[in-house]
Amino acid sequence: MASHWSLKTSIEKILSRQTAEGGFVQRQGGISRPDATAWSILSLAGERCYREIIEKACRWLAQKQLVDGRVPISDGCRESCWPTSLAVLAWKKSGGFEKEIKQAKRFLLENRGRHFPKEKNSPIGHDTSIRGWSWMANMHSWIEPTSMAIISLKAVGFTEQAHVREAVSMILDRQLPSGGWNYGNTAVYNKELYPMPEYTGQALCALSGFVLQHEVEKSIEYARLQVIGLQTPLSLCWCCCGLRAWGIDTNNFQKHILHSLSLQDKYGPYNTTLLAQLVVTYHTNGDFLGFLLTEDQQST
Repeated sequence: MASHWSLKTSIEKILSRQTAEGGFVQRQGGISRPDATAWSILSLAGERCYREIIEKACRWLAQKQLVDGRVPISDGCRESCWPTSLAVLAWKKSGGFEKEIKQAKRFLLENRGRHFPKEKNSPIGHDTSIRGWSWMANMHSWIEPTSMAIISLKAVGFTEQAHVREAVSMILDRQLPSGGWNYGNTAVYNKELYPMPEYTGQALCALSGFVLQHEVEKSIEYARLQVIGLQTPLSLCWCCCGLRAWGIDTNNFQKHILHSLSLQDKYGPYNTTLLAQLVVTYHTNGDFLGFLLTEDQQST
């Protein structure tokens, strides 16, 4: 039986999750969240009919930004500042929020992950002295928040700063010897850990334009082999975007995205972030970086 889920249905579902204040919830009945809001903005960008909706959502994000520039996940958890990078991407794509972007950029550059010299007999494999970005303020750096911070700074043309270059080195150091990345560790007690498609895709997106292809060739090959069989939104979208960032053709993966949408008939509706990521990946054929760097008609 054919699924009722389509790109149009997905966008309608995303739109239905905007609150009166302008933010978007992950699921009906929830509270507005910066991550769901930022991804919703990105999924709706490019269509003039959504201009007022996007503007309202961007203003809601701006209201959630604190004085120091961070955008916390909730009012009661200001230390969990990882949505700041997503807010930058949403404001950049919508246009017109230069002040908010400047404040967020300053926060990102002034508040990076906690680092410390690696102990001689440490059970973990990565170099703990190289800083990237963390999920929460003053915590250790990991792949996803570091990748998203680099992508957001790249989107606003801020790539030559020493902090960004160090974060690129951090991601390279966390690359698994056999290729790919996981959450951010390479080995425990000298046993190599397994890679994960979503983190591999995020890292490949972040490193694009900073390193030579031979430095990540094993990871590209890992992503190329994995993406063929992926069905879950997070892994499929980021693996696809990571490959496209390195010039790998992903046009034929739109059918995979539609199949992933159809799985909601079996497993239930996806949250707003996952729906939005599928919509963005489908409409851009995985060219997430190109999408971010293209001036949108919303700002005209």
